[in-house]
Amino acid sequence: MHTYSTADRYSDINMLAEWAVWGHLADKKDLETVLLKGHLLLEPVLNTALSRGGITDCINFSFYRKVSLLKTINSNDRKKQEAISILLEELNLLRNKLAHEALFDVNDNDELKSWSEKVLSQFEGEKFSKYTYRTRIIHSFSTIAKSILEIPTNED
Repeated sequence: MHTYSTADRYSDINMLAEWAVWGHLADKKDLETVLLKGHLLLEPVLNTALSRGGITDCINFSFYRKVSLLKTINSNDRKKQEAISILLEELNLLRNKLAHEALFDVNDNDELKSWSEKVLSQFEGEKFSKYTYRTRIIHSFSTIAKSILEIPTNED
């Protein structure tokens, strides 16, 4: 009988989460909506990753606190874990600017584009559609969702 590692067992679920994030954002035309919805979609992904890492009581925590907890998971790939955490912190700052700064315009600002380029250059994800400015950003959300779930724990 073949035994599967935890990573193997979750592979299909991770890919499904990637597709689900992309699919939920694909029809969004406005980048503000993409940023807000993408941020929201990453919360249950973070909850799942934290649960897999043994942290189960975090549902009501803030996004920032969940990212902080993600850093504490005992992982076999600390470099990947740290890179994802940094990108999630950057994303949270962008979301906070949109939510709290009346004059912040995601369309006139290259921060979301820069964030997206970092995600897509550091992690591999499925390309579900032709890249345009908007779809590249959407793909970065789906790619980081899958990458979060692929953080290897010492149980793998």
